[in-house]
Amino acid sequence: MNVGNATRLRAPGVALIALCAAAPANGATFTTFDPTGSSFTLPAGINASGAITGFYVVSAQIAHGFVRAPDGTITIFDPHKATITNPAAIDDKGRICGKYTTKTRLHERAFVRHADGTITVFDPPHATQSWAVGFDRQGNVAGSFADHVIKARGFIRSTDGKIAVFDYPSALATSVGSINKGGTIAGLYVSSDYVYHGFIRAPDGTLTSFDAPNATGTAGDSVNDDGTVTGEYFDANDNDHGYVRASDGTITTFDPKYSVETQPVDIDAHGAITGYYQTSDGVTHGFIRKPDGTIGSFDDPDAAKTTMPIGMNRSGIVTGGFTDANSIMHGFIRSK
Repeated sequence: MNVGNATRLRAPGVALIALCAAAPANGATFTTFDPTGSSFTLPAGINASGAITGFYVVSAQIAHGFVRAPDGTITIFDPHKATITNPAAIDDKGRICGKYTTKTRLHERAFVRHADGTITVFDPPHATQSWAVGFDRQGNVAGSFADHVIKARGFIRSTDGKIAVFDYPSALATSVGSINKGGTIAGLYVSSDYVYHGFIRAPDGTLTSFDAPNATGTAGDSVNDDGTVTGEYFDANDNDHGYVRASDGTITTFDPKYSVETQPVDIDAHGAITGYYQTSDGVTHGFIRKPDGTIGSFDDPDAAKTTMPIGMNRSGIVTGGFTDANSIMHGFIRSK
């Protein structure tokens, strides 16, 4: 759920459905990119200027972080001694956050890469694993961590390095999905009966729980600056669907046509949502849901089976990954 949370797309089926579902891109322009030496490229986020961060794989043991400037220049980075670097988000000032691990892979640590390229690594107290997912406008970074007792707890790290830890009351686990510029956080928590629920944490620390209608589990994956949240919920048959929760608490559920599994991943400042969905033949398509509720489907022109949007900026530019005929994942940019 927005990089840190699990996606559960799957299923077999009929190719004709995919052909019908994959609507034309309505004149959109697609750009493919890969860092040099990549065997697998996956963007993680895009900011207002069009700068993109993500990771790429060079071997089974090595993955690097990258930032792609709007002019196409790609810069590679890693925290010190990192063997796997996994960025999660880039803000409008060019700050990047995420997680990394070293050769032993015993401990994932959170990091912030500042706009000047310097990298700060950190862990909340007693953390055994840490991952950062996004920034507010001041540069405070939010994320989650595990300790020896609890599988996931939320944190906010201020720019001076102080870390505040929070948990949804009585939760077995609390996982942060995203944070908006004002400091509102969306995520999920696991209640004592092992049910997933969405939550919103206001900047003053107030926590609000919510669930999509008829859901057996709900996750808050992305929140925009108006406090509108999107994410997925699963039904009694364990199928994933999308929803959007307005700031007044109203929840609207949705699925692209022919979807058997729906995964929203990002919501922009206007309320447009991007994500991906799977049809019954196992093909994964991208979608954009407009604020009026209409949903358009798209595929990268070079995609063989998977088009997977990951982020969208306020101009409606989408980034993500697609797989080619050789099942290699490449980065893409979809411009209007």
